[in-house]
Amino acid sequence: MTKTIKLAIAATLFLGSSMALACDYPGRPQMPDGSTASKDELLAAKDAVQGFVAAVDEYLTCVETEEKAAAEELSNPSSEELQRRNDMLNKKFDAANEEKALVGEQFNQQIRAYNKKLQDAKE
Repeated sequence: MTKTIKLAIAATLFLGSSMALACDYPGRPQMPDGSTASKDELLAAKDAVQGFVAAVDEYLTCVETEEKAAAEELSNPSSEELQRRNDMLNKKFDAANEEKALVGEQFNQQIRAYNKKLQDAKE
């Protein structure tokens, strides 16, 4: 399964879950084009990426807290129900962590493009 499909499935899970209403998933930061961006733009993007990663971590903490509270409210849940809920929580964590890695890689690509621009200008 490709990352895009996994992220689409995860987004569906996020939007379809009542927990997503209490915990807001952060929006992706804008990524400048490294081949044309200034150093200041890339530094701002770095801060935005770091903020995004921190916000996703906060989101995951919120989701985990909400799930624990919801599971505690269940009266006599079956082991299958608890496993299903745990699997859904794990999918949310996996998707969010994959997206953090993807955003980080996109930022790194722009840094490489910026560095190439600087190298080309020296030649």
